[in-house]
Amino acid sequence: MCVISYSARGKYFILLASSFMFPVSVSAQCIATSDCATLGYTETSCPNGKGIKCPFGDKWACPSSKEETCTEYGFKYDCSGTGYQSGSGTPCNNKYASCTCASGYEWKNDKCEKKAESPLGKCTGKAKNCKIADILYTDGTCSADVISGKTPIAIVVYISSDNCGQALALEGLGSYQWSTEKVDISELNNWTSENDEKNDFSSCENTKIVIDYSNKRYDDDSAYKYYYPAFSKAYDYAPSAMPETKGKWCLPSYGVLNNIYQNKTAIDQSLTRINKENIGANTWWSSAEYSFYGALSWRASSGGYGINYKDSNYYTVRPVIEF
Repeated sequence: MCVISYSARGKYFILLASSFMFPVSVSAQCIATSDCATLGYTETSCPNGKGIKCPFGDKWACPSSKEETCTEYGFKYDCSGTGYQSGSGTPCNNKYASCTCASGYEWKNDKCEKKAESPLGKCTGKAKNCKIADILYTDGTCSADVISGKTPIAIVVYISSDNCGQALALEGLGSYQWSTEKVDISELNNWTSENDEKNDFSSCENTKIVIDYSNKRYDDDSAYKYYYPAFSKAYDYAPSAMPETKGKWCLPSYGVLNNIYQNKTAIDQSLTRINKENIGANTWWSSAEYSFYGALSWRASSGGYGINYKDSNYYTVRPVIEF
């Protein structure tokens, strides 16, 4: 095999000379080899296709193995330390063009930075600046209007006297069983009357009680996924706009559902403005328990309630989140 070597800006290249003509001064020599490394192809990749292609494969060789050449093409990150998981892509001289960050961190300002804590999933008191049927955005602010540049995450459906709010997911998650087992959860208050249940706004407290009960009963942190499907779907929900909210959504209490019915027209108008799923006329599960065999459902069409077998899978799950 014959190869041609030439220099350009002080960098040396080795090229196959079988069928190319170059307008430069060259010197030729024949090498009996089919090994790329022997021909000087020391790096395995180059940014933007720059470099020289190995004549025996599809690999590209960087013009130089020197540190400053890798840096010139953007390979400057060690991708090590707190918050880093690994380098992204093929390295050049053990440096990367970008890094993959560990959970809880994000690639920002040319480094893995700790993600800011989500303003959603707990009471922040910010609901004092909101009203029922407002659009709740990912930054924890709310408005009756669609705000350009902000991402809607839910619709405000309840605000307590101490400015703690709950907001309804922008989509229903399907129909699931309240429970696959018939047991009375002693830590969860049983239904006594509709008036009492209308005053229950403890969506997330109820959800946590059920999940903790199941996991403790079966000594398994994922037992709730099998034994309490409706709670599981609500709790494990995470919209694509905020995956970090997984584990912060809750099955609504009956009081919250009743509040939704009282403000259904305004809530539907807000959902329509952002092209999301309206309340509709389905029957939804609440987080309220009636007895060992039954739980309370809510009729979106009339605002009334029903007492249904827990293992019925005809009722909708649509979660809420605190803020």
